[in-house]
Parts: sequence; C-alpha cells; structure tokens
Amino acid sequence: MYVLSLFEHSLKLELAILELENENTPKESILVVPISKMPVEKKYLDPYNSDGLNLFLVSAIGFVFMLLGSMYGFVLYWGPIIWASIGLVAGTLIGLAVDYFLKKTTNKKRIRKHIIDVVLLVKCEKESADKIEKILGTHYSLGLARIE
Repeated sequence: MYVLSLFEHSLKLELAILELENENTPKESILVVPISKMPVEKKYLDPYNSDGLNLFLVSAIGFVFMLLGSMYGFVLYWGPIIWASIGLVAGTLIGLAVDYFLKKTTNKKRIRKHIIDVVLLVKCEKESADKIEKILGTHYSLGLARIE
C-alpha cells in the first residue's frame, strides 16, 4: 500500500519525514519528489481562463453608455439610433480598458497560496497506513491519498 501526500517545501515536510523515520518507517520506503514549476503567462482574452475577460463588467458599461447615447440622441443632431450605437462602441471600449487595468493591478497584488511543491510517497503495510496518514495530517499536508 502507498500513502501519497502533497506538501509545500517547508520545515513541516522535513519534520514529517523525521517523524515517519522515528516511527520505524525505513528510508527506502519514503520517496520525496520536488515538482518544478513552469512559468505560464496568462492571456487576457482566453475564454477558458477564470482570470480573463469579465464580460459582465464590459457589457454593463457598454449598456450604460448606449442608454445615455439614446437618451441624449433625441437632442443631438444625428438622432438616438446613431448616438446609441456610438455609445455602445465607446462604452464597450471603455469597459475593456477598465477591466484590463483592474486585472493588471490585482494580478500584481495577488499572492498564490498553497502551491504544491513536493509530493511525498510512503510505501507501507495496510495496518500502519492510518498512523502514517495521521502523522502527515498533523504536519499540515495539503492533501492525502491511499493507493492500494
């Protein structure tokens, strides 16, 4: 049986390994694999990315400008239909700009928590799996799984 655990690379991982060795788990049955991170730059217009374009904000600003264009179009020379269309285009462009700058400023401030850095795999007997899971849980493992 194997017990799989996910950790951040920290002192908690080292203490968990030390406690596993103190509980008579041989060093040969403990496998620690560091995960290398790939730097990936997110695209702004990616429809599958949750941090991408916020269509609600863009459409709301476009709608407000279209409404204002149609209202003031009755007074202006070209009429309400042309001014509503101009307001829609201008509001959409302003909404895209506002959303883009909001994403740029919040992405710089955002700190990603719980990045998985290390995978810990322990080969053990079925009877000692609960004890190993308890040890790994007390040392703040990010996730645990049993493989039989």
